[in-house]
Amino acid sequence: MKLSYILFGLLLLAGCMQPLYESDYPVYRQYKYWESADRDWQEVDHFQIQIYRTHYDAKTALRLVPQRKGLPSTESGYIQAAQKAAFNLMSAECGTKPPAIDAAAAPDNGRKIDRFFYQYADASIGVTFFCRPTTSQESDLFAEQQKWSLAERRWDDISGIRAFVDTLPVSADGRRQMRIRLFGGTKNDNRKLARRIIKDTCPNSNFRILSDTPGVDIVPVGRFPEIVSDENVRIYVFNCTP
Repeated sequence: MKLSYILFGLLLLAGCMQPLYESDYPVYRQYKYWESADRDWQEVDHFQIQIYRTHYDAKTALRLVPQRKGLPSTESGYIQAAQKAAFNLMSAECGTKPPAIDAAAAPDNGRKIDRFFYQYADASIGVTFFCRPTTSQESDLFAEQQKWSLAERRWDDISGIRAFVDTLPVSADGRRQMRIRLFGGTKNDNRKLARRIIKDTCPNSNFRILSDTPGVDIVPVGRFPEIVSDENVRIYVFNCTP
């Protein structure tokens, strides 16, 4: 009789316990995907993106698997989340060299999503790229256009001057990318706004700006990009530090 009560109690307790992927996701990932490393994962838009790399010649093919609740997911927004993770990874791996992205082609039993991305039969997302010092202008424009179209855009201002602020998701290594387009003012105004936003973003206002470069605002997505900005557009890459 006592044994039956003990078993009943254990079953009741197990029913109330959270799944391991909810209670301790790092441990769940370690035991289910023991062959993966931290650099093989990114969290974007509430998806855990698992990233597989295949290297051949000087190119890298990425296969991205969006996951939720510990399983591959095709819930709304999974393609955009995979694309954001891919652009983050390409930016991190290429550094100051712009990534050159191969034109997409449909794999066996898969489909072409857009100019750069394709999808396999198992719903994972693919893209192929390599890093090089220079790329063709058209390739750069289309890649930049698509990359920043995935950013979150909001209005801000500095000294009464309005600005677009575009923010990309944080990369796996902690790098953050932000683009500011001021409608007037000077480069110094742009940098003042950037420092204010970065200070507000980073805990205890501790940060390190990794790069501060001129940029362009490019629209629209879906046809040849048109540069609509002036000189006062800058792109900042930074880390929050302890």
